[in-house]
Amino acid sequence: MICKSGTPEAGKTTVTLARGKALIVFRRVSARICPNCGETYLDDGVVDELYHAADQAAKAGVEVDVREFHHVWA
Repeated sequence: MICKSGTPEAGKTTVTLARGKALIVFRRVSARICPNCGETYLDDGVVDELYHAADQAAKAGVEVDVREFHHVWA
């Protein structure tokens, strides 16, 4: 944690990932967000899904993509 004084709460954030020439922006990503400093924390499963989706987009030749994130793994 950056500030070490806030207790992260459930919320949504935006995550931007670059893969080669691809830039993928995921909106409404489930996260825990510190109400004091705004630092975001993502669960490992969410991170895995984001990386997988970004890799797939890059392999498909996407250069820039903005998409809503839908968590599919339990």
